[in-house]
Amino acid sequence: MVGVLTARLDALEAENTQLKTEIAELREENAELRRQLGRNSRNSSQPPSADGLAKAPPRSMRGRSGRRVGKQPGAPGTALMQVANPTRRVPHLPASCAGCGSDLAGAALVGEPVIRQVFDVPEVKVEVTAHELHTVACDGCGTLTRAAAPVFATAPAVYGPRVSALAAYLSVQHHIPVGRIAEILADVAGIEVSSGWISAAVGKMAAVLSPVTTAIGDAIAGASVAHFDESVTRVNGKNHWLHVAATPTLTAYHIDEHGRGTESITAFGILPRFTGVAMHDAYRSYQAFDRCTHALCNAHIVREATGIGEYDAVARADGWAGALVLLLGDGHRWVAAWRDKGHDRLPAFKFDDLSRRFDDLVERALAAHPPRGSGKQSPARNLALRLRDRKDEVLRFAADFTVAFSNNVAEQDIRMIKTKTKVSGGFRTLKGAQAFLSIRGYISTVRKNGLRAAQSLYDALLGTPWTPALTN
Repeated sequence: MVGVLTARLDALEAENTQLKTEIAELREENAELRRQLGRNSRNSSQPPSADGLAKAPPRSMRGRSGRRVGKQPGAPGTALMQVANPTRRVPHLPASCAGCGSDLAGAALVGEPVIRQVFDVPEVKVEVTAHELHTVACDGCGTLTRAAAPVFATAPAVYGPRVSALAAYLSVQHHIPVGRIAEILADVAGIEVSSGWISAAVGKMAAVLSPVTTAIGDAIAGASVAHFDESVTRVNGKNHWLHVAATPTLTAYHIDEHGRGTESITAFGILPRFTGVAMHDAYRSYQAFDRCTHALCNAHIVREATGIGEYDAVARADGWAGALVLLLGDGHRWVAAWRDKGHDRLPAFKFDDLSRRFDDLVERALAAHPPRGSGKQSPARNLALRLRDRKDEVLRFAADFTVAFSNNVAEQDIRMIKTKTKVSGGFRTLKGAQAFLSIRGYISTVRKNGLRAAQSLYDALLGTPWTPALTN
């Protein structure tokens, strides 16, 4: 009888252990499902555009400045002001006396007029310029020589560079479909062009900008700090990964058939020869390039830790994830304050404090989330391991003020490409995508340098594009 009871007790204990294991697994699965359902741009790498109507309110790590909303005292204003030399002057004279009603024709002017200046765009209409290519006979040998046509006058009747630049600008910068661009040109300027002509104009612009695109890539490769990011778009109905490399003054894009990984980054041609500090997310393919120094985007880490703190019960109970977000926020503010004091890195005592507190939180996280054997680890443990193994890359912003806290430079440059995917569903051909990105990189670059995009495209068609070499 005792043996039977002992065997029964052992069976119940084994069953209890198994049930506890299953309950723990179900809790983890439930937490993971809740985390996936609750993902937004604040607690994950999901873009803000995917948040929909449930979009989380924006949050900044800068804290409250105490300033009022709107223009600050002493800041330059943007109000419309009169100019000394208007384009034209239109005199206005009263027709009759406001007192007795007498006719004032020919009456003498008194005092200075009140000036009302109106700023407006003149009527847009086609201006036809006839380029007459004369032939001249040489007095010496009698050879007849005809004058060469301007580079944009390639046929007896063509649309000029201003129209071509405008078509490319509307297509690439504002994501307007070619059919609607044709409508705009017809309605605004009376220019009747086909969708095919607009597509050809975009392709021609990309060809003209090809040397500039190469020069921009070379300039980024030679920068001391550069930002890298990747995202997905669609080409001919299929997903394609595109890449961006950027600095505060330069932008370059790349897309090909290789996909997201090392092969595509190598084909881009910038990171393989880059020797500065490369800021990026934790995507593993970037680690294959060891000529550069790496820095991880802390905005990604903050979002990831926020999500873990919200949906991982163990992390929430321990509090390490929330404490990590606060610590990185402290570091971000410390860097801003010490930079304002003229420093190029955190003082040793401040950096040591940041480093020590960082290590303590990582150890807390590893202790709270023990390994699961050889299987898939929890998101919380994966983050803790990454923070431990890549601490120098995470805290590089505090050791070198030329390195940003986040990868915002690249993320801003790639964000509008997602708009293109939303507006038109993607690109029809890989060649068309490459042409679009070449022009987009040029527009982004000239705008970063304070130039007008449409005028810069026009200048490029005239053979005088802006290039990084002209500013160095």
